[in-house]
Amino acid sequence: MSEIKKKTFREKILGWGAKILLALLILSFGVWGIGDYIAPQQGNDVVAKVGSSEITVQEFQGGVRRQVTRLQGIFGSNFNSEQAKSMGITNNVLESLIQRNLFAEGARSMGLLVGNDLVSREIRDDNRFKSQSGNFDRLRFNQAIQNAGLNEGSYITLFKGQLLQEQFLSGISNGMVAPKILTNSVFLHRNEKRIANFIEIKHSSIKNIPVTTDESLKKFHKDNARQFTAPEYRAITLVQLQIKDIIDEIAVSDAKIQESYDDRINEFQFPESRKIQQILVSDEKKANEIAAKITAGNDFAKIAKDVAKIEAAALDLGTLTKAQLPIKELADSAFTLSENVVSAPVKSPLGWHILRVTKINAATQKMLPQVRAEIKKGIASEKAVDSLYKLSNKFEDELANGASIEEAAKRLNFKIRKISALSANGQGLAGEKISDLNPAILQTAFGTEQDQDSALTDFGDSGYFILHVDSITTPTLRPFNSIRSNIEIAWKARQQANISDNKVKALIDRLKGSAGLAQIAKELKIKLETTSEFTRSGAGLKVPLPGELLNALFAAKGKVAVSAASDSSHFIAQVKDIKAADPIADKKDIDEISKQLQDNITNDISTQFANALRIKLGVTINRSAFDSAL
Repeated sequence: MSEIKKKTFREKILGWGAKILLALLILSFGVWGIGDYIAPQQGNDVVAKVGSSEITVQEFQGGVRRQVTRLQGIFGSNFNSEQAKSMGITNNVLESLIQRNLFAEGARSMGLLVGNDLVSREIRDDNRFKSQSGNFDRLRFNQAIQNAGLNEGSYITLFKGQLLQEQFLSGISNGMVAPKILTNSVFLHRNEKRIANFIEIKHSSIKNIPVTTDESLKKFHKDNARQFTAPEYRAITLVQLQIKDIIDEIAVSDAKIQESYDDRINEFQFPESRKIQQILVSDEKKANEIAAKITAGNDFAKIAKDVAKIEAAALDLGTLTKAQLPIKELADSAFTLSENVVSAPVKSPLGWHILRVTKINAATQKMLPQVRAEIKKGIASEKAVDSLYKLSNKFEDELANGASIEEAAKRLNFKIRKISALSANGQGLAGEKISDLNPAILQTAFGTEQDQDSALTDFGDSGYFILHVDSITTPTLRPFNSIRSNIEIAWKARQQANISDNKVKALIDRLKGSAGLAQIAKELKIKLETTSEFTRSGAGLKVPLPGELLNALFAAKGKVAVSAASDSSHFIAQVKDIKAADPIADKKDIDEISKQLQDNITNDISTQFANALRIKLGVTINRSAFDSAL
């Protein structure tokens, strides 16, 4: 039996009171307009104030730094906060922080809380931080958050805020269903299929290209210099200080493993959880009617739909612990029910609830033998980080005393790697990919001057590296004589493509008259081919066709001939048949589209809700602090 994937809190975020909660939120906040006001009189240590909470300069600067670091991986190491500001990124960072605080304030006003136990459990359930064996890997966790520019404390603060926000917005996200007419319209558009007849005129089939002269080729070489220019190459000497090279040497005692297990016992204990369904209505009379009908033997989902107008998909709250149910009345009721027993109506601030527990999972605990390897690796990783840090200090001491990076590496027994030619995209002279090269190394190599050492740089908890740029070969137009044959081949290909293009235009004009595509194929002595059924995205095609051709075929009226080119061919095509999509037969696709639309609608409503909260709670921005923080 395949193992059922465990859902995290974020995947099963509380669905209680979706529709009524949304109505309450709109009533509470939907009557105000949208806008901020500027308050330059605030202290310069606060960039913005949201309700009773503040966004400090340090918090804002940290957010900007993380975005700049991320974008340096795209634009290069010279990308800075001033460029980020000119691109509007700093404003986006501030808006993100404001929205996070808006939702946090709203959540606090409703009494919603996220406990440390839940945060710890969610982090350990995150697949990004698990080893190949499926256990939480602290080394991966530390590396991931450091790559994001965070330490453990700041990550936990952000993550807790994210969980709180998701819990707060659950009334919007859960129970949201995209209108069927919209879902069907999108489905029919996306999944319409067409079959086409086409011919392919390969550029290489164009013969009798006139012989060219060196003068023409030199002009072509000059006019297309970028095509014939070698990239910048750098020769570097690289030294890496990596945890993986020393972790196996780290000893961990049984006593230390036992001590760690005892200290972290809460991480290995899992309280009782229950899979819960609910029907939520606004008045007691209807709640009593529903409870009576279900108790009399009627189907829970059917009564929910017939009486409360609630679809089956909106009944599930998910599998929750008692602590995860934030409304005490619901938690007390749900955790006294036996399996498949329906509760009496329960009153809460959201209305009247009828609950049913469909599955009870007993409390469990992972014993030490089950987690020994995980704990040992975590301890060894932490010790290895400390050891590597000390070694890095020794390495820097060697450099400070005048040693080259090669000399320092030899004294401390670190491996030295020579790369004779490295391009900005990580390739060698022959275009081969240079293996085992962290992107941070590549970025640093092209941000360091010739004959200079880089700084000793850490790339997460995996270790450190330092490099020396031995030489730089600037981008150079390859000499005409050294690549004359390549230039001639490229020139000939260009001529063939141009002739083919003119030929196709003439054929399209003929197809507007009495000539047919089959007749054209026969004249050209090429095969008239028919595609398999395909969608707008090209799904279903058994042979690749240019995207431009597919777009033209779906825009074509009737049997109008259309054309498009690839790098090596021109195509002419006509629609042969159109097949409409079938929503009934393709329920899976309908469901996927419905989910996508549901997410989009949820995001739109969340944005509107944030705007309403913005005015309800009040947002002031200290532009003086904002400008001086950058």
